[in-house]
This record gives sequence, C-alpha cells and structure tokens, in this order.
Amino acid sequence: MVSAGYLRGKIVVMDRRDYTDSANVADIEALQKMWASYKTKSFVVVGSHTGSGDAKGVEKALARLGVTYPVYANAGVLRDGEMVDSPELSVFDSTGTRRIYGGQDVHRVAGVVGSAIFSTRMPTTAKQWRYLLDWEMENLPGQAFIRLKDLDVQDKVIAEMKAKYPDSLHKYAQTLKKWREDNEIKKLAKLVELSRLVKDRDPHAKTKEKITKSVIEKAIEKYESLKQSKNPNVVQEAKNAIADLQFSAASLDE
Repeated sequence: MVSAGYLRGKIVVMDRRDYTDSANVADIEALQKMWASYKTKSFVVVGSHTGSGDAKGVEKALARLGVTYPVYANAGVLRDGEMVDSPELSVFDSTGTRRIYGGQDVHRVAGVVGSAIFSTRMPTTAKQWRYLLDWEMENLPGQAFIRLKDLDVQDKVIAEMKAKYPDSLHKYAQTLKKWREDNEIKKLAKLVELSRLVKDRDPHAKTKEKITKSVIEKAIEKYESLKQSKNPNVVQEAKNAIADLQFSAASLDE
C-alpha cells in the first residue's frame, strides 16, 4: 500500500489505464523500466487500473508483465471537483503542488521525471532553492535541515539570494541556527541521510562495503522513537524514511 503521506517529497507518476488491455503492453513495460531505473531515488510510480474484470485477472496480468510498482483498482483522480477516470499519465513534482506533465506520451514522461529528480536533488538557481526550501521547511524538516546545510556552502546561490530574496535568506539562517540545537531534528536528518545512502548504495560494491539487511534493521530500531514525536511532520517524515529502509532491506540478503 502507498499512503498519501509516503508520496511527500517524491516525484510521482500516476498512470491510469486498463492493465489487462494488450494494446497497453509497450507503455506498461516502459513504465516498469522507468521504475526500475529510478526507484532508488525520491520517485514513485502509482498505477490505477481503469478496466473492468476480476481482481485475480488483473493480478495475473501484472505478474505476466513483470509490474512491481503498486497498482490500484479504479483509483480515479479528483480534479476541479470532478473525478477523472480516463487513461492518462500525470507527473507531480516533489512538493505535490505542481502537475508538471499530463498526457499519454510515456517517453515524454521519462524525460520529465529524470529532469525533475535531478533538479530536486541538485537545484541550480536561487529560485529553485527557495521553492524547495519553503515547502520542505514546512513539511519535511529532516530533508530541509540537510538542504539548509548544503545551502551554507553554495556561495553563488547565497549571493543570488542576497540580491533577490534577502528576507528568505535571513529566515533560512535563523532556522538553521535553531535546528542545529534541536536534537530531534538532527536525529531525523541522520535518518533521512541514512535512507538516502541505503537507496543510493552500489549493489556491486565489495562485500565489506555493502549495507546488510541486519544493519538496516538495527538502524530502523534506533530511529523508531521518532514516530512518537509531538511534531506530526517529524512523525510522517520518519515513517517515510523508515519505509524506504524497509523497502531496501526486503531486497537484501543477510
């Protein structure tokens, strides 16, 4: 199951189509390839089966196609108060506030997703930094703390912010100073960094450099207490990062 909370901070592709229609095979295979390529990043594919038929028939079709991303039955999308059930691909940015693609061209989606993931991880302009920081500070404090520390050494971006967004830059400096003294936020940031490290690990690394399932499971135990925080955003982000660790652990041997 994929909760709405788990999608926060991730590039999301929503695919609505009849997963049992043979005419869709090429597109579904392209989506699965995209998922396999980017699943270790902050990225999720969510399918919605719009066709009729029994659940077992859909499950067999998904197994035959090798689909490993989640697919739901008739999960229509609400837009402007109306339920949209027609076949369509949509791409949402990491804040979930912008739909950056809508259409049926799966190859166009691949290009949009790659660009969006890169700009989220490595923003290049003050405008991009400000857009992401303002949203993450409100919703993903662990990720925001990491980004604020990264901003601290981005001389070119800081100079641009001084010229264009001086009030925002002052707010970021004050927030970073406060969070450096907040043990809970620092612990959350370490969890988020670990989750990113595990997802970005090299599966071909030498044995001694590999991250094992037992190491990940011990780390999960260490950070479980964050789920008891009085800050709901800390709780949700901790759940997200731990879910990512659990997903990674499930694919590893001891």
